[in-house]
Amino acid sequence: MNVEVGSIMKYFYDLFPNQVYTDELPQGFETPSLYFPPVQATDAGDTNMTFLKAYTLNVKLFHDNSRAANAEAERIADTLRRERSVLPIVSEDGQPTGDYLRINRIETRVGESGVAFIILSWNSRYHYEQEKAPSLEFVEMNSGVK
Repeated sequence: MNVEVGSIMKYFYDLFPNQVYTDELPQGFETPSLYFPPVQATDAGDTNMTFLKAYTLNVKLFHDNSRAANAEAERIADTLRRERSVLPIVSEDGQPTGDYLRINRIETRVGESGVAFIILSWNSRYHYEQEKAPSLEFVEMNSGVK
């Protein structure tokens, strides 16, 4: 799991402190609860030095009925929207790192009975691996007039 998804999980859990699932949902799973499936990623070129990955995460929120699930999903989404779609990045032990993640898009949808979706999209940039070039230490120039 990448750092961004872990940070989103903590943020959602702080707003909706119920059972969180990351693996396949077990038979008879608890409600209310949250399910974080694997994040989906696509890539794109960015600059000469970096590439871009566009991430999408489809979080499922389970509740007693669809109305309650949708209300909680909207509450979480609106809280994030009020914070300008920015949430703190946390380390593996849950402590803030001082970095932040900006969510590009937040969408909520009502699913089957007792389910709502919170769909998040964001971008991250990564540096290309580059060969180490030796530094230039001495330059000798010969010039003359022709």
